[in-house]
Amino acid sequence: MQAKSNQWNNNLAFLLAATGSAVGLGNIWGFPYKAGENGGGLFVLLYLFFVIVLGLPVFMAEVFIGKTGKGNPVSAIENLAVKSKSSKSWNLVGYAGILASLIIAGYYAVIAGLVVNYGFIAAAGFGVSDPSTVYAAEVANFWEMTFWFSAFLIASGIVVGYGIDQGIEKAMRILLPMLFVLVILMVGYGAVRGDMASALNYLFSWKADQFNAGTIQAAVGQAFFSLSIGMGTLMAFGSYMPKDQKLGNASVVVVTADTAVALFAGLAIFPLVFFFALDPTAGTELVFKTMTTAFSEMGPLGQFIGPLFYFLLAVAAFSSMISILEPSVVFLSEKFSISRVKATTFVVLFCFLLSLVSVAGFNVWKDISIGALDNPFEAMKYLADDFLLLLVGTGISVFVGWRLENTINSEVTGITNKGLLNLWVVVLKWISPISLLTIWALGNLQILFGISFF
Repeated sequence: MQAKSNQWNNNLAFLLAATGSAVGLGNIWGFPYKAGENGGGLFVLLYLFFVIVLGLPVFMAEVFIGKTGKGNPVSAIENLAVKSKSSKSWNLVGYAGILASLIIAGYYAVIAGLVVNYGFIAAAGFGVSDPSTVYAAEVANFWEMTFWFSAFLIASGIVVGYGIDQGIEKAMRILLPMLFVLVILMVGYGAVRGDMASALNYLFSWKADQFNAGTIQAAVGQAFFSLSIGMGTLMAFGSYMPKDQKLGNASVVVVTADTAVALFAGLAIFPLVFFFALDPTAGTELVFKTMTTAFSEMGPLGQFIGPLFYFLLAVAAFSSMISILEPSVVFLSEKFSISRVKATTFVVLFCFLLSLVSVAGFNVWKDISIGALDNPFEAMKYLADDFLLLLVGTGISVFVGWRLENTINSEVTGITNKGLLNLWVVVLKWISPISLLTIWALGNLQILFGISFF
């Protein structure tokens, strides 16, 4: 089960892999519930703003490191640090990205396992059971949740173990088209049977009274999480890019596709939420308790739409999970000269341990708060999404903008307009790091200590 090459077979392969990484539960599970928790349209507009102003430039910078550094996230930065006569300590950015990806994998597998489980539950039908009661019973069962996330982790590990061409690339060629078709079907159903007018108003109207530092940090964190920025994935995938592939055009395609799926996810879920007069602010439970109520209200049709919806979520989760595991696997494989199979085994086992902690946050440790965070699951999610990703994104911006400025050219980026190329560098040197650090500081003060400046 060894990879046959360390390069994508063609330019399309990178687009499929990077899009598959970006389009996942972060879009279909995370985006709708965070929009619901943070003011609907206010969050969506901030999210779109940050995707364009910060997300795309930093996305390109992370791919740039991988493409020019030609190595795993740590080695790529070390290689470029040597070439630019910079300190090798910049490799801390790579290590932090790998750490973030491992933590994300730890809680991501748990949600993905719950999604797979719910697919079977929905297919069997909810009958007269209260969806809240069903959800409470499922998350209270430590061993059942462990079984489902373990199966999901093992399946993801098998694909990653086969390598980039025989595993990841082949999987993405199947999963991505399937994902887009399912999303369009769900949006179409929401438009025909749901309250699309209320959903559009909710997602795109500005609610200024809900504007605060926490909302801003949530929007930036969602943009970075959704685009897979700061996890090391883009550096790893960038290192496999063919020499003639231009990262500028490729990045725009991936970011556009990812953002479109996030918006479509909202348009698939919220029309049904409003049609059945359900709570759009249900948080992380939105796709489990709230949506299952909608499926129950549909009667026999719900036994078809429900499993289809959870199958969509499962496909999205799987496409992202195999990408999230890749940075750690390629790092271990190159650093210690071991096979991908061994490296994948070590990574999956470590993620299994992290997932046990995450599962415990739903049941046996659900009342154990960590600082201002409710339980270990919420703590892991916060540490990765809102804490580490923004810091890694800042490090990537500063490293490329200040240390690699002289290596940036149109041949690698594909940006022939000198003004746009200079603007990208300016964003990386000044706008991105200042904005990200400010948002990171203000958001953490509000979330962890309840200190708000506006």
